[in-house]
Amino acid sequence: MKYLTYHSIGKDNGEIGAGLYCVAEHEFRKQMEYIAKHTETVSCESGNCFCVTFDDGDSTNFTAAYPILKDMSLKAYFFIIGGRIGAEGYMNLEQIKELARAGMIVGSHGMTHRILAGLNDKELDFEIKDSKKLLEDNLGFKVEYFSVPRGFYTEKIIEKARETGYKKVFTSNAKDNDEFKAGRISVKRNWNEAYFIRVIENGLGMGDRIKEGVKESAKRILGAGKYDKIRTMILK
Repeated sequence: MKYLTYHSIGKDNGEIGAGLYCVAEHEFRKQMEYIAKHTETVSCESGNCFCVTFDDGDSTNFTAAYPILKDMSLKAYFFIIGGRIGAEGYMNLEQIKELARAGMIVGSHGMTHRILAGLNDKELDFEIKDSKKLLEDNLGFKVEYFSVPRGFYTEKIIEKARETGYKKVFTSNAKDNDEFKAGRISVKRNWNEAYFIRVIENGLGMGDRIKEGVKESAKRILGAGKYDKIRTMILK
């Protein structure tokens, strides 16, 4: 099972660091053409599939990515920040409903997109439980998948998601892969077609594996707050 994460397509939302993960529309089309020809994208309940996911609910997920997915009869997971539905740069409720009607899977990405590690029980309930309820109340179907915002989580967060009734939690660490956690590879703006195919067939290259390892180590050593401050200063 392989999992990819996308964010914006063609135009980023202006958040610090968002440009690193903003894939050009023509590159996204080439990537989906390869997936449509060489792999299978279905529900991650299946044994042998390739899973395309989107975090945040960016408006370009609907205006740019969705038409390409539809043209190629591909399915994807869309994780929505509950508190940003209809905000500038984000999908509105009708667009999210259209994705669901087309067979896309809609999940939660929390309520505010803040880092969950370090939050108290009430705050975690707001992010994990209330975001699920908000989506379910407005969409009219069960929301069964959760994507961890900003890549930080603890076992407490995983258990809270399990208790809330999610079937699976999606993380930003590609090494996460068990019956409840699905680790993903984030697709970056600077990937050319050859490198994308290399990732699909063989995983990240050595350089990117080292970078990811360093990043995960820094998260553990520094903690969520310090790591995020340093990252923000570097990317400004």
